[in-house]
Amino acid sequence: MSVNQELMTINQMIIQNSTQKILTSTLRYVSSIPTIAMLAEDLKMTHVGVWKALKRLESENIVILKPIGGKKNSIYSIYINWENPLVEKTLNLALEHEATYQRRWLVNFDDLKNSVDFLILYGSILVSQQKANDIDIIGVVSKKGGFNEINSKIEKIQKTQLKKIHAINFSPEEFREEIKKPNIAFIDALKNGVILFGQDKFIKFIRELKI
Repeated sequence: MSVNQELMTINQMIIQNSTQKILTSTLRYVSSIPTIAMLAEDLKMTHVGVWKALKRLESENIVILKPIGGKKNSIYSIYINWENPLVEKTLNLALEHEATYQRRWLVNFDDLKNSVDFLILYGSILVSQQKANDIDIIGVVSKKGGFNEINSKIEKIQKTQLKKIHAINFSPEEFREEIKKPNIAFIDALKNGVILFGQDKFIKFIRELKI
């Protein structure tokens, strides 16, 4: 099978909602190594459902399953297989597909796309747009002069929004330090938020964070 054929097979697989969620959830665990039980609880899935999806991902060398203990029914830890050259492309596709469900915010925050390394939408706005009090975003910015640029753009976007935009901006180094503290609020944003833009840079950020 050629590289393009292999990538097509993987792409078709991760478009399945459950497999996509399991893959992106595994990526987002930055303070611990996830297990099948942890993913099942987070995603409100059965252990069997998570196991089947993981075995498919393992068969494509996207994840590595490592038993904890030597027994037949051992608990398994789950790792992203960064040695596979298709992994980052696969993760990027999964995160982009996830972002398409936030069409409104992709349009509303489109002006920030070229100002940030990556932009995370998180908090109550993802649960209920009607009940949320504000719109929470985290922008990670490495561009020189980027903070002034993004703040200026957010002021313009705010004029079109009924809800208050609560924006927190970091350099990659600052955000890395917050995660390593650990700052639970930002770890939760990583775990449950949606990467609206800069999925490729987000993946690289997480990969470096886990090294």
